[in-house]
Parts: sequence; C-alpha cells; structure tokens
Amino acid sequence: MVVLLAAGCQVQIHTTVSMQSNGHGTVTQAVGFDDAALSRVGNLDAQLHVDDLKQAGWAVDPAVKEGDTTWVRAHHSFSSPAEATTLIGQLSGPDGPYRDVVVRHSDGLLSSSSSVTGVIDTTAGFKMFGDPDLIAAMGGDGTGGLLDRIANEEGRPAADMVTVSFTSEIPGISRTTDVVFSDTKPSAFKVSATHSNLKDLLRTLVVLGLLGGTVFLIARRVRSHRLRTRRLMRRGPFQR
Repeated sequence: MVVLLAAGCQVQIHTTVSMQSNGHGTVTQAVGFDDAALSRVGNLDAQLHVDDLKQAGWAVDPAVKEGDTTWVRAHHSFSSPAEATTLIGQLSGPDGPYRDVVVRHSDGLLSSSSSVTGVIDTTAGFKMFGDPDLIAAMGGDGTGGLLDRIANEEGRPAADMVTVSFTSEIPGISRTTDVVFSDTKPSAFKVSATHSNLKDLLRTLVVLGLLGGTVFLIARRVRSHRLRTRRLMRRGPFQR
C-alpha cells in the first residue's frame, strides 16, 4: 500500500473472483502501474514485501509488463464460496473499498446457481489504506503531503489517478465493475447466473439406460448359451 500511495499518474487495482461450477475457484488481486507511475516506484520486485502474503497462502507472481502497464498479481485458491468471501474480506479489511461482498453457490437436482454481490466504496479516499496511528500522527491522509505533491506535479487530483475494478467470473457470465477513486458515491454490483442441469441429467439417464440395456442383452445371451449347452449335454451321442 505504501507503493500505491507513492505512485502517481495511473494505478489500477483489479480484483477477480473466478468460480467454477463446483464452487471452487481462485481470487486474484492485481495492481497495475503505467510507465509514469512505475518511474516513481522503481523496481516492484525489490520494493514489494510479500512475506506476509505468502504465509497467508497467497502465491505472488513476479512483476510483468503487459502493453503499457506493469502488473503484480497475487492468487489464492478457494474450495467453497464461504472461503472466497473470507479471502475478499482479508484483501479489503473493514475499512477498505469492498463492502459486504458475498460469494454464493448452490447445487440442485435440476439446476445450480452462482452469484457475487457487494459494494465498491472509495468515498473515504486514501485514508482507507493508511494505518490509523500513522494518520493520527501525520494528519491528512497519513502520507505527509506526498499525494498533494504528486497531484501538483501531475496537474490533477491523485484520486483521478487510481481506478478500482472488481471482476466476477461465474459459470455462464463474467462482469466487471469499474470505479474511479474520485467517485462520490458507492457502486453496488450483483452478478448471478443459473445453470440448468436438465440436459446433464437427461444425458446421464440415457447413458445409464444404454448401459443397462447392454448388460441385459449380454446376460440374456449368456443365459441362452447356457441353456443350449445343457440341452446338448442331455442328448445322447447319436441323437439329433
């Protein structure tokens, strides 16, 4: 977060929840810096300290440049919607940009449903990323006027330089909600989809029916063969 606050120009914060039809999936947290922002930060692999993330089960990729943006991504797998909800809560914390985010998934005989709901709220500004004691000691946003200096150098508010995106990828649909830090109102999102299991159920019944029919025919042929063998054994050697 210190790296984020030290950067200017354009910074992207992108969170993705990708869930499969069985309720398993991955949460990916990405932070992207354009060339101007990266020049203020320096070498990301050297600047970022990710030991705590790794101890918490996150896998952190080396910084990679894609187009004009350099990205750092961290991934964490989950085996249930409840775990995914917990992971997002850990990313944001109680005062972060993601509020009331809940991941759900349910399976039924004829259908299964998945959803991701929540709110992106950046109205508190950069204070939501600062340490409360640091903010109390330094005042303002806790950066000692660094953001104001960056804004003056870039000629625009620092809040206009940071965007937050939340992507929900569930079976059948993928949707992204984008928010600029300067937005004055929270943005609610709801992504849901229902998948019919009827085709899969019918396909399973057809396969079971064919399998059962095949077993029945084989058993019938085996029985007929045994009966013929018994009849032949009962006849004398010179009988027709």
